Amino acid sequence: MKSWKGYTIFDLLLILTGVITISIISFVYDSPWYIIVNTLLGLFCVFTQAKGKILTQFIGVLWFCFYIVISYKQKFYGEAILYLTIMLPMYIYGIIHWLKNKDLKETNTVLVRSNLSKKEWLLAAICFIPLSIVIYFILKILNTSQLLISTLSFVSMLPAVYLLIRRCKWNQVAFLANDFIVPLLWIFLVIEGNTIFVTMCIYHIFQITYDIYGLIEWIKLEKKQKETTNEEELK
Repeated sequence: MKSWKGYTIFDLLLILTGVITISIISFVYDSPWYIIVNTLLGLFCVFTQAKGKILTQFIGVLWFCFYIVISYKQKFYGEAILYLTIMLPMYIYGIIHWLKNKDLKETNTVLVRSNLSKKEWLLAAICFIPLSIVIYFILKILNTSQLLISTLSFVSMLPAVYLLIRRCKWNQVAFLANDFIVPLLWIFLVIEGNTIFVTMCIYHIFQITYDIYGLIEWIKLEKKQKETTNEEELK
């Protein structure tokens, strides 16, 4: 219950709206249990992430496990392998890093960074650009469905997760860019007649909403933490 400290009535209404909508859509389109669990975990992960809660890292690890299984079932082999070998370890590292950098004044909340250093931005770019090219060819060799979209999905997700685990507030902007790419994977499946994936398509509408809200919340959280630090220095 301590993890819910700091949430407003608006926050609770926002997450409840998502949960109720996803539950109804899942029932209407007879989505299997693992898709329902995946989307609900996604909702809670993105929402707690929007609030800068350390809990999001733990939920994220579990969420990715379900996402990997679903990707594998739909023959998105490359996406399943890359999430297992790269994304999941990044989230596990995120748990360690966030626990070491939590806000002692707020329950289960991480200390927000305004930005990365120029050196870290440069190193990240140097790593991500060649890695993106390698990822494309790995997915191609694995004969991944929707090759181009799968590549863009993973490549856009990589910097978003990196900025998240590094506690940079701009992670929300990176996730927003990813929010408009990932749904295409599941929209094409729905067009082909797999209506059980309507749930995952609808889920991304809430993800976009939560990420926009998250950017606002992270900026407010950073400001609040700076004000607290300044007050302590004055004392």
